[in-house]
Amino acid sequence: MITEKNIIQFISSWTNELLNIHEAYLSGSDYELLGRTFIKKHYLFDDELVLFKPTMTSKTIFRNNTESALSYFIGGKFSEDKGFALQAFSKINIEEINTIIEDTLIAVMGIFNFESEKSNESYRVAFTFVLKETKSGLKIKIHHSSLIT
Repeated sequence: MITEKNIIQFISSWTNELLNIHEAYLSGSDYELLGRTFIKKHYLFDDELVLFKPTMTSKTIFRNNTESALSYFIGGKFSEDKGFALQAFSKINIEEINTIIEDTLIAVMGIFNFESEKSNESYRVAFTFVLKETKSGLKIKIHHSSLIT
């Protein structure tokens, strides 16, 4: 049975592994492999249709397959993608978590506060994940996020 604790652990895994991609990028390690592993672990792309509306897109708004999602996180496929996971943030705080767990519906929304490693700047992103329980753990079926201005 899924609990709120399981959901918070999943979100923490998502943020920690996003930061790990950034660290690999800085150290010259294989950040693309980490990006692919991150997507495989946290999203259902290999098994089902996924709806993904990332935070910072303006031309190709939706990234509903693995390659498009990977481009968003590490750059490559679309010219607007600079690699969200490669940005210089040192910490991601998770705030205001709200969950719904009803039968097979697992939904969570909250705020990610991305802190810059180079300045005192930060930006806040509201997110909504609809999750699905799989044999390998929770995975994202729907991801929507947007900047809080």
